[in-house]
Amino acid sequence: MKKAFVAFVFVLIASSYIYAEKITAEIVEAQTLQNNPSIAKAKHDLYIAKQALYSSFSSFLPTINFSGSVVGKNGDFVGTNVTKSISDDQYSYGVAAKMSLFSGFSQYNTTRALSAKLKAVQENYTRAVSNAVCEAYGAYVNLMYTYESIDLYKQIKHRRTENRDLVKLRYHSGNADLGSLRRIEADVKITEYELEKAQRTIETASAALLVAIGRNDDITILETDERIVVDKGIISKPDFDNLITKIPDFLSAKYNLDYAKAVNWANKGQWLPSIDFTGHINRQRYDIAWDEQQSWNTALNLSYPLFSGGKRIFDTKSLAAKEKIAAEDFRNTKNMLKLNAIQFYNNWVNDYEILTVSNFYLESCKLQTDIAKRKYINGLISYEDWYAIEDNYITYQKSMLTYRQKAILSKISWIRFLGKVSIKDKEGK
Repeated sequence: MKKAFVAFVFVLIASSYIYAEKITAEIVEAQTLQNNPSIAKAKHDLYIAKQALYSSFSSFLPTINFSGSVVGKNGDFVGTNVTKSISDDQYSYGVAAKMSLFSGFSQYNTTRALSAKLKAVQENYTRAVSNAVCEAYGAYVNLMYTYESIDLYKQIKHRRTENRDLVKLRYHSGNADLGSLRRIEADVKITEYELEKAQRTIETASAALLVAIGRNDDITILETDERIVVDKGIISKPDFDNLITKIPDFLSAKYNLDYAKAVNWANKGQWLPSIDFTGHINRQRYDIAWDEQQSWNTALNLSYPLFSGGKRIFDTKSLAAKEKIAAEDFRNTKNMLKLNAIQFYNNWVNDYEILTVSNFYLESCKLQTDIAKRKYINGLISYEDWYAIEDNYITYQKSMLTYRQKAILSKISWIRFLGKVSIKDKEGK
């Protein structure tokens, strides 16, 4: 019965891992670029902005229209002793062309505005890609952290099991009390719970990574053999004022300001006259005699709106205000980007430096733990002193894993702030 139960549990666990997939950092990046919905949306926005700019070029070219018509007429001709039907159907066709020669520079400024808009959308696309890839890699770091936690808890469980056996042996020999044994046994059970919790977290971390990538399929578990690796150094402190001028958010705000200026200037073209050239050629033919007539004309037209109900005035004031809003948005963006640059860089430095210090401290703890364990076995220190040193070492092992996770996530945040589009960027600049 017991064997059957164990077999059932094994099958149950195995079945939950049927839809597993091995994944790496390179796969995460490639699939995110291919599947992430935010990137797809930004790509469509970029396509629309390009088409709008291309469409604006048509205003510099002539428009040509063809027209044609057939008019049918029937009637009776009455003569001496004769009545007959005649037809004088009329056919006409023609071509008309029109070209704007001057429109108060509105055509030029409209195209200039759409060009600036396209540049802003291109920067928004770069930002969307950077955000999506870095978010996916952050989720991948959390997945690696989960697997590394499992590795660590297995080591801790093994260590605490050995400590429990040591205390049990000393208890049976009369050198340890029951409270000390029960406490060390409780540590083993807590570690078993932490291990099981980390194993359950794999599914949660996998689901989060799949969402970040943009996938929705039957895969429930993602496996990886990669582990968290923190670079050995960081970049030197940059010139923040110069740095932010290369960030997509800065460039997007700048191009949006250029767009608002160009739209404002395009609107001012309403106050200037417009000049256009028109030409028309037309031919008519009558069935009854196959007569054909041809006419053509050309014209140079000048027009100026004298009164539009105040619309031009209101439009001018409104667009001037929008230009000022865009200028304030640009100024605020510069200020916030500099603040964020300082914060993200310092967070990265802080998390890296505490990791460096903690590595040294962990090595010291391990050495002290090894010495304390030998002393406890030989009865040179008390259970309480040995337990405190041992527990501190195990606790700091967990902290070190968290510090490593924070250090690499801080670097990812820095790369994301810069708008980089590759998680393989080693320098973060």
